[in-house]
Amino acid sequence: METRTASIHPTIIFVVLVSLVAPTAFSQSKNLPMWLLCAMVATTVITFVWTKVVLRHIEVRRVVLEPAKVGEPYTIRYEVTNTAKRIAAFSLWIEEQNSSRTTWHDYFRKARGWVMEVGAGETVHGEAIFWPTNRGEATFDRIRIRTSFPFGMIRSTKHVSQYASVLVQPKVEILQPSILRAIVSGGQLGQQSNRRSRSGDDYYGLRELVSGDRIGDIAWKASAKRGELVCILRARPSLPKIRVVLDLTTPTNELKCFGDRRMFEEKAISFCASLLGEAVRQDQEIALTILGVQIQSNVGFHSGERHLDRLFSTLAKINLDEVRCSVPIRPFANMQQVGVCVIRPDRSKPMRSLSNAWCFHAEQFDELLLQHSKRTSA
Repeated sequence: METRTASIHPTIIFVVLVSLVAPTAFSQSKNLPMWLLCAMVATTVITFVWTKVVLRHIEVRRVVLEPAKVGEPYTIRYEVTNTAKRIAAFSLWIEEQNSSRTTWHDYFRKARGWVMEVGAGETVHGEAIFWPTNRGEATFDRIRIRTSFPFGMIRSTKHVSQYASVLVQPKVEILQPSILRAIVSGGQLGQQSNRRSRSGDDYYGLRELVSGDRIGDIAWKASAKRGELVCILRARPSLPKIRVVLDLTTPTNELKCFGDRRMFEEKAISFCASLLGEAVRQDQEIALTILGVQIQSNVGFHSGERHLDRLFSTLAKINLDEVRCSVPIRPFANMQQVGVCVIRPDRSKPMRSLSNAWCFHAEQFDELLLQHSKRTSA
């Protein structure tokens, strides 16, 4: 259980002190209470003027934002410049301000950055660490800078209009490697894919014999004709391939599941991202097809982190509020050479053209994560 300590703002303490000192200063002929009251008022005026002058010369620029990912800390960096020639700024707080145009607060937990000092004519860097909570495109358009230095009694604020957007990618969980191996090498599809993976034994050409070559690779007939030893050059084995199909053709209110239906859709998207991430970790070529939403959804086979990031961004842009379309698709070409995995939010059966694929639903995602955590902790 989290324990919070209550604190009293310095302004409240100051007002209480003034209210206690002022009656004494005006009711007595002694100078000490009056001098104390004057000092307190002067301190307030100086703090107010100082903070206003300092913030007038402060400029803040948000550094270019990169995609975020749900559940992982996300750092927003700021460049803070003090254009004053002689006055330094101290204790600056930087926050993203909510407005009618921004949506960042729907995707991130609130955070703020702090800069201890910005000298006259200097530029320093500050940062705020946000925690993404939801997938989608978050927009920022207003930065708030505030300071209450030096006494903390008067707080001055300055707003800077600056638009930016951040794509929050879905949450990616660690899955058991055996899941991908089963899709690629298990079952009917996997057996066909397995035979394909031995294409490295296919004849590709001839080359000169070099040190370290096996005797079994020597092409004896060709060597006899050429008068020198040559080896068989074999085709390089192709990477295992897996196509992940995210089936969102069923409208949210028609899903056959109990509880928050939108949560099951988001879980299916996260399941899809986790499978793609695990496939790249296993050095497999991946492709993504999204059914039911208007988005560039049929991305071809590639491997590597850059391709994976592009697929994550595609998943982040899915708008679950738009009207779903159920478009029948043709069976994928060379399905016997590729592991195909279909993910749905509920337990409904996929389209007939995908009936031979591996099928998962969102509830299985939690089961797989639980199994993985048990194996990890064992």
